Amino acid sequence: MIVTIQLHGKPMRVELSAAAERALAQRTNPLFAEVQLIFGCMIAKRVWFRDEPVTNAVAVNSRLNVWFRPARYAKACSFDDIDNGAEASDYPVAGDRGRFVPDLLSIDYRGGKFVGDFTYSMDEFRAQQAFRDLPN
Repeated sequence: MIVTIQLHGKPMRVELSAAAERALAQRTNPLFAEVQLIFGCMIAKRVWFRDEPVTNAVAVNSRLNVWFRPARYAKACSFDDIDNGAEASDYPVAGDRGRFVPDLLSIDYRGGKFVGDFTYSMDEFRAQQAFRDLPN
């Protein structure tokens, strides 16, 4: 399944694998996916999944909701801490948060759990299209 949603005024394509679609169909409650761009000593990205509702989440369908969060961690350079439950705080973004929203979110279901990744690959495509559309 491929669906395009709007997060902070920017389109984001959401691609669900067949396994993810089957796993979502078996759920009684919606799943919430947090797309997290992490700012620290380096930029990192994670997709976290939870059952608890989130106010600003956008529905992909009746079983999946997504939201985007620029974040930072107290030990931003410790991926072990980040991946093992450290609490994030919001990263203060000056201006439009939409400029950080990724173009593509991919969600799969492997080993009994949801996994996700996101990319900004469409930016390159848009730039190429804009260049081609320029008058000679």
